[in-house]
Amino acid sequence: MQSVVAPQGGYAGSRRSPIGLGGTIAVHAVAVGIFLLMPREMIEQFVPPSIITYPVPADPPPPDPVQPPPEKTEHPIQQPDRSVIPVIIPKVALPVDPVDITGTIDPLPPIQPKIETPSDPPRAPVFAQASPDPRFARDFQPAYPPSMQRMDMEGSVTVRVRIGADGRVLSVEKLSAASDAFWDATREQALRKWRFRPGTRDGTPVESERVMTVHFRMT
Repeated sequence: MQSVVAPQGGYAGSRRSPIGLGGTIAVHAVAVGIFLLMPREMIEQFVPPSIITYPVPADPPPPDPVQPPPEKTEHPIQQPDRSVIPVIIPKVALPVDPVDITGTIDPLPPIQPKIETPSDPPRAPVFAQASPDPRFARDFQPAYPPSMQRMDMEGSVTVRVRIGADGRVLSVEKLSAASDAFWDATREQALRKWRFRPGTRDGTPVESERVMTVHFRMT
C-alpha cells in the first residue's frame, strides 16, 4: 500500500475500499436471487386502498337582510275649501202617534205545582139482604102437624134458606128443630110458598142466604 503525501496547503481525497464495494454488490445479488426464486403465489400484488368520497353539504344560504321599518310620512292636513258654502237642511218633525204608556200589565198567574193525589181505593160493593115479600106474608106460617096437635106439643124450627135472584127459595138447611114433624112442615112450606125480595149487590139482584125461625103455637 502506498501512502500519498498531500502537498502542503491542500487535502488528499480518500479512496473507497474494494472489499467494501464487493460486499455491497454481493448482498444486492443475493437479495435479487432470493426474490427471483420466490413462488409467484407468495408475491402479493400491492393494491392501493380505495378512496371513499362523500358529498360535502353546501353552506346554508345567508339570512335575508333585515329591512328597516318604513319611515312614517306625515300627510299634510287639508284645509277646508272656504269658497264652498255649506247648505243647512232644517229638520222637520214627523207626526208620531201617541202611545199610552201609563197602562199596567197584568202579572201572569203563578204556576201551581201539580199535586198528585193518590188514587181512590176500590169501592166495596153495596149489598142489600133479602127480606120476606109482604105480599106473601100469610104463606110463611106452615100448617100445624096433626100429630103434634094431638100430643098438644109446641115448638120452633130454625132453618137457613138460599134465595135466588127471582126471590124463590132454592134450598133449605135445618139448623135446629123441636121435632121432625115441625121440620118437615117448615121445609115443605118454604120450598112451595115462601117468596122474598131478593138480595142485591149495587142494585142488581143476586142469590143470597137468610136464617129464618118458625114458631108453632097452639091457640
